Amino acid sequence: MRYRITHRTAYRYASPVHESFNEVRLRPCSGETQTCLGFDLTIDPPATVVTFNDYYGNAVHDFGVPYLHDHLTIEATSDVVTFAAADRALAGPRDGADDRSPLLAALAAEPLIADEWAEFLSVSAYVALEEASGSLARAILAEDPATTAYGFLARAGAYIRNHFTYQVGATNVRTTVAEVIAGGSGVCQDYAHLLIALCRHAGLPARYASGYLGNIAQSSAGHAWTEAFVPPYGWIGLDPTLGTLCTGRHVKVAVGRDYADVSPMRGTYRGGGDAQLDV
Repeated sequence: MRYRITHRTAYRYASPVHESFNEVRLRPCSGETQTCLGFDLTIDPPATVVTFNDYYGNAVHDFGVPYLHDHLTIEATSDVVTFAAADRALAGPRDGADDRSPLLAALAAEPLIADEWAEFLSVSAYVALEEASGSLARAILAEDPATTAYGFLARAGAYIRNHFTYQVGATNVRTTVAEVIAGGSGVCQDYAHLLIALCRHAGLPARYASGYLGNIAQSSAGHAWTEAFVPPYGWIGLDPTLGTLCTGRHVKVAVGRDYADVSPMRGTYRGGGDAQLDV
């Protein structure tokens, strides 16, 4: 699948801003499941951009506007190809193939996995690993104590899809996993954090993926899902919002422990009062 994606973020300030400093993660990554053929970043007012890769390999564009301005517009245009059809999984058991992943209990007890992927097994900024998520993980695991690693990932993703309500406005960017469980609703970011928590409680390395969902003409937000490390497949993307493995519709931009590592834009400014945001 090939997509041309335009992501536009615009700030308008109540009064002129003296200076602003920003970094964005908007360039889709290239790897085993997709290739970014082209990327263009336009900033108004004009600014010098420094590009680097962060600890997780995500492309970061850093820039500052060191003079008075009453608005800031960032527009990223990407040309991306994903290596699967819109209805075909990018990774994991496909086309009815047998599940070749190890038993979850064996994987969770493997010291090499615990050492290699320690940061994706432990607490992070948005994934606290509290009793609420731990209890839910144990309940899901109790349904099949001899489950495979992939089997648990699929079962946990299906549980979220079937037991939680997608509701815009029910949560905010700082809502915790425990609050999502208590409220029973949320958006893709909340679903991804919840699935990450369930996997980590069970000993399955899991990380947050941000990006876009293809075949959508226009959206006011990006998309998010979970990736779990499942031998022999490697990182498998599962979208708990849709209740499916990630397919050729999923365009990945960045990965990290949780949303804090992959925020599309972060920055600060001096003066200006309140800012109006349009995405």
